[in-house]
Amino acid sequence: MNGEAQYLLDNEILKEIFDQLERIAIETGINAKIGDDELRRLAASEVRAIRSVRLKLKSLLSDKTNQRTDTVA
Repeated sequence: MNGEAQYLLDNEILKEIFDQLERIAIETGINAKIGDDELRRLAASEVRAIRSVRLKLKSLLSDKTNQRTDTVA
């Protein structure tokens, strides 16, 4: 799984897709009408989901690296 996580993190197309989706969600939340709290909530949820996926991929790499280090020591 370590190799797959690294591949996804390094994949330029996937990076661009996540960056673009995150930018759109942020702009959607910022530009929502004053009373449209639901749209802002949905946009914030989308940003959190994208960031969560990135963090999980990095976490998988970190966990694998720490396991390898622990077994060597």
